[in-house]
Amino acid sequence: MKFSGFMNVYLLDDMSWEYQFGEKTLKAPTLKDLELLVNLYGLKWSVLDESLAKKSLEADKNNLTGFLNVYKKDGMWHYRGSDLKSHSLEVLRKKVLGQNLEWRETDSDLAYRNLKLDSRKFKK
Repeated sequence: MKFSGFMNVYLLDDMSWEYQFGEKTLKAPTLKDLELLVNLYGLKWSVLDESLAKKSLEADKNNLTGFLNVYKKDGMWHYRGSDLKSHSLEVLRKKVLGQNLEWRETDSDLAYRNLKLDSRKFKK
């Protein structure tokens, strides 16, 4: 768990974000989604460290894949909430579907771009 620069917000190992307040927590895949949740609960959203918050926003933006629960970390594609991972998006998709988990596009342009870039790695 890493501090994000936002009050009570931490980056988890699965590249999701968590807002902690007392014994309760809110969790979301992106900082934008988490900020919305925090505001819906009437909790305070604020920046404690401007530089670190900016880095967190950049990391969050760069981690969007276009697929539900999929994130990239250390050169590997991971499926959030499981131990499934692969160097290839297509292999990860097969593993996810093989476990009867949901595989869905959340942004078709971003998904297409990532699939194209990923497939080029293996066509040499």
